[in-house]
Amino acid sequence: MAGKARLVDDMIVVRPGAEEAIKSGRTRQFWREKLRDSIADALTRGGIEHELRLSFGRIFVATPRVDEALGILPYVFGVSTFSPVRAVAPAEMDEIVRIGKEACHGTVRGRTYAVRCGRQGGHSFSSVEVERTLGAALNEGATVDLDNPEVTVRVEVLGGRAVITEERRQGAGGLPAGMQGRALALLSGGYDSAVAAWRTMRRGVELDLLLCNLGGAAQERMVLQVAKFLYEAWGHGQQSRFHVLDFRPVMEDIRAHIRPGLWQVALKRQMYRAGCRVAAETKAEALVTGEAIGQVSSQTLGNLQAIEPVADRPVLRPLLGFDKQEILDAARAIGTAPLSERVRETCALAGGRPAVRSRPGTLERAEAALDPALLAHGVEGRKVLDLRKVTPDELRQPYLFVRDISEDAVVIDCQPRHMYRAWHAPGAEHWEADRLARDYRRLPREKTYVLYCTFGTQTPVLAELMQQAGYEAYAFEGGLSRVQACVEGKETEAVRRAV
Repeated sequence: MAGKARLVDDMIVVRPGAEEAIKSGRTRQFWREKLRDSIADALTRGGIEHELRLSFGRIFVATPRVDEALGILPYVFGVSTFSPVRAVAPAEMDEIVRIGKEACHGTVRGRTYAVRCGRQGGHSFSSVEVERTLGAALNEGATVDLDNPEVTVRVEVLGGRAVITEERRQGAGGLPAGMQGRALALLSGGYDSAVAAWRTMRRGVELDLLLCNLGGAAQERMVLQVAKFLYEAWGHGQQSRFHVLDFRPVMEDIRAHIRPGLWQVALKRQMYRAGCRVAAETKAEALVTGEAIGQVSSQTLGNLQAIEPVADRPVLRPLLGFDKQEILDAARAIGTAPLSERVRETCALAGGRPAVRSRPGTLERAEAALDPALLAHGVEGRKVLDLRKVTPDELRQPYLFVRDISEDAVVIDCQPRHMYRAWHAPGAEHWEADRLARDYRRLPREKTYVLYCTFGTQTPVLAELMQQAGYEAYAFEGGLSRVQACVEGKETEAVRRAV
């Protein structure tokens, strides 16, 4: 901002949250620097050239692409409000009034308006004098309304300079990324865990995300999409990783050795243990979950009391007092709802009537039959993805294809009818490609599907369509010859075992 008064069209003033004002001087400076870094990260990701400057507790963004920057700033945590700057002037009454009238008279003409002034530093005039003098200069063709104006002209006198704005936009609030350390969020991809992660990020906590995967590669893909969205839309200033732990062996161990009524609580305790081991490696100071009191059997107060002792660090539950509708509304507001609604529920273990109040001692005795190596191997062998580096192709390609057909999969042959009659995999259902694209929603969602066609070109599109609708569906990689080789190989192996 130069010393002389001038109109401005390439500057935004950003104001931190009100909580910043009650912190010590050292903490306030740390806050502002973190907020500056988050804003810089957001604008850089958006490809927007910019310069940032801290002054009198404000962050000034200079950029030739103001409109695009204004669209990004609402997604930066720690921003309270922000405004495009209309004019700047030296802290002199005559200059403030002159440039303020030139900048704002066209906007207030024919409308109601008010002038508000705030000051930092010592000046020869008061804030009220600025409001009255500039207000009088703008009065021609406009009407003053101090209670409910259509336009509010704001003058912020900061030391030797004055900044004039006409609108104040709302930011995301909260604390800048990294102010409160690092945590690990247990992310299932559903509404609750995504909103819980967002609310924790909003309080200045950097998050890594952990999926205890019970649903295979398609499940991983859908949850990764949620994680990527949270990072891209809201994770400015953060370095986040997505950890994927194959939890199916752990779940089967629970099914085999623990009575059904305790399955849900035992599964959650194992997830907490896994989360704490990953958190220890990543230096996360807490776990974050989407639990809300009484929402499901494992979230009663009695069961939460039985689950929490296995954690070796604090468990943060931002949604503890929320009801489901509040969570759904929050998911829509932050943008995760369209992704979460497609994610299959995999944590609900059918096993009779679940216990609603478990005792830690009872669970510990039951868990003595479990194999601790399964959890340890899962943690050690987990996949770790840097969310900054995950590309659109990586969100798609690795999760569409399989080279084998599992015994529990429903096999769908998408060839023309005459080719299906000539040969098809044993037990394969016949759905021609156009019919499957039209009617796949008639298929049960709880099953796993493997699709194949003559040349392997149509089924990737169909599998992706089904995955996006929440199905666990895959395309067999390659054409019919590879399917035949796979099937014949299985038949040969079956004969060899029988002999």
